Amino acid sequence: MKCFNKPKSTITAIIALVAIGLTGIHLVGCERKRIGNEEKITIAVSPQPVSAPVYIAYAKGYFDREGLKVSLQPFVTGKEALESVLKGTAHFGTVAETPLMFAGLKGEKFFIIATVADSNKYAKIVGRKDRGIKVPEDLKGRKVGVSKGTNAEYFLDTFLTYYRIPLEQVHIFPMQPVDIAEALVKGDIDAAVTWNPHTTKQQKLLGADAITLENESIYKMYWNIVAAQDFVKAHPETVKKLLRGLMQAQHYIEHNPEDTRKIMAEYIGEGSAALGDFNFDVRLSQSLILSLEAEARWAVRKRLTDASDMPNFLRLVYTGGMEAVAPDSVFIVHK
Repeated sequence: MKCFNKPKSTITAIIALVAIGLTGIHLVGCERKRIGNEEKITIAVSPQPVSAPVYIAYAKGYFDREGLKVSLQPFVTGKEALESVLKGTAHFGTVAETPLMFAGLKGEKFFIIATVADSNKYAKIVGRKDRGIKVPEDLKGRKVGVSKGTNAEYFLDTFLTYYRIPLEQVHIFPMQPVDIAEALVKGDIDAAVTWNPHTTKQQKLLGADAITLENESIYKMYWNIVAAQDFVKAHPETVKKLLRGLMQAQHYIEHNPEDTRKIMAEYIGEGSAALGDFNFDVRLSQSLILSLEAEARWAVRKRLTDASDMPNFLRLVYTGGMEAVAPDSVFIVHK
């Protein structure tokens, strides 16, 4: 996997790099090493508003101050970023809780180092009014695009359940997030479940024909920083440095919202306008464990996994870093 050190002006540039097939290439020249007093590390990051703590820490030099020479490795989804970490082509990655749940059910060896943000407004459904979609119940009989194995899939199932729409009455089309906007515009699908910046792009392309369906009461997304267990155990000081950089970024985001939007616009384009949908707070909380457990029960019940036993998700959380850097931000029962 190639390493990228320069910010991209738009999400299009980032996706283009991913789309040409970089994901299958092993990290060359991106191994963790020291350059003078600096450690060179790679962070697999999904270019979304929720990844702001990583981008701000990178752009404002907070990682540099901690002695970390960071390269950002762009992926369209957090699921892909997690895969890069598991393959050993990135040292850290940004990912929501749903891919972590599936990886936990598979017995993958990773550690959740911290949650950096959460949101009740993360996933949204964008539909076409000309296909008769005005309210949630209008999704019956419609073609809906969704990225499987992500929290968009979990949100859709929860959304349909909430509005008493049988899953079998909706035609689900597994799609990559980058393909959904074109499919919506062409009319290949009637609606789609995604997140920003994809949601913003779909709304813009459909214009007055777009309808956005939301529900803030049915799902909370947790955005996390993860790493391979072996790496964390061997390099606990590196984890602390990363966390200190992220916490400085959190402080900057809180006190400089307008400048944060400008910086984020360089990385994700128009989606930066959605920064207000997120609560940026570097921490470890018991609610994350409860969410992982709830989603695991859903995956088993829906037969989306071969696993039948609930893993102990607590064993996939590394508390050492946060306890050393910000013990007051650890709200998790682990002893």
